[in-house]
Amino acid sequence: MIVDLVSPWHAALEAGNPSVATASFHDRHAALLDSLRRIRTPTLDRFPLCAVPTQLAALARVAADPATHQLLRDALAAAAAHGAERCRRVLLVASDGTGDTVEPLPADDGSMVLFMELLPGESDLTIALARGAAAVTRWTAPDSASPLLHQFNDSWDRWDSTHAVALREWIYAEGAGRQLAQALLPSLTPQELFGLKQVPFNRLRQRERVFHALLDADLDKRGIGPIVRWLAPGAPLSARTVDDTVLPPMAGHYLAWRMLAERVARAGLREAIRGES
Repeated sequence: MIVDLVSPWHAALEAGNPSVATASFHDRHAALLDSLRRIRTPTLDRFPLCAVPTQLAALARVAADPATHQLLRDALAAAAAHGAERCRRVLLVASDGTGDTVEPLPADDGSMVLFMELLPGESDLTIALARGAAAVTRWTAPDSASPLLHQFNDSWDRWDSTHAVALREWIYAEGAGRQLAQALLPSLTPQELFGLKQVPFNRLRQRERVFHALLDADLDKRGIGPIVRWLAPGAPLSARTVDDTVLPPMAGHYLAWRMLAERVARAGLREAIRGES
């Protein structure tokens, strides 16, 4: 199911009485918005939604477009054919432009949220959906070996889970998602898979051994720090500095993809998504 929340938010801001209409929107989607606030902007009282009129109008047109919905349905079907079949709902949201492109919500009936302001093209949408579908499946499938499988019941807080589950699992899930995205978009070059130009991608490859050694030292660590260092491209330089080495923003995502390649080739995506991290 594809759920467009961008268009109704845009309509609320454009209403004759926007304060009443936006309050009604927040009331209707209170559980989702509070969940996103706790995960993505815990220091704020309310989850920030896009409020730039021209940008929001453009995003609403894309989010409401039947072609966008068909693209996402096709991508979901293709992901399911590769074994990532547990995502039941894709919600389209326009936020403030910060954070990751996708937020898996495994406790919410296998949902994921795609942040439209960060997804300008069809391939961007497909990559984000693949990452979300792989994570939701890995963290909810009964036959998954993920240590996160039993970490939540009716609620999900990604940051709380980092205190119980080591970086290894988060890297594994990211690698599975990138491998799935590559399977859905086989014509993409590796650098396009990560949204990188050729030069920064080449630098990543050239220093792969150095970065991998640093990652190995962090894989069994818990807490928010390692997650921010390796899987938050927007993190400041200080958070991405290890032993005087500044990690490129996509280093963790690239290494995760590389780490899963052999397992996918050997066992296939379905088994890899569910494998031991």
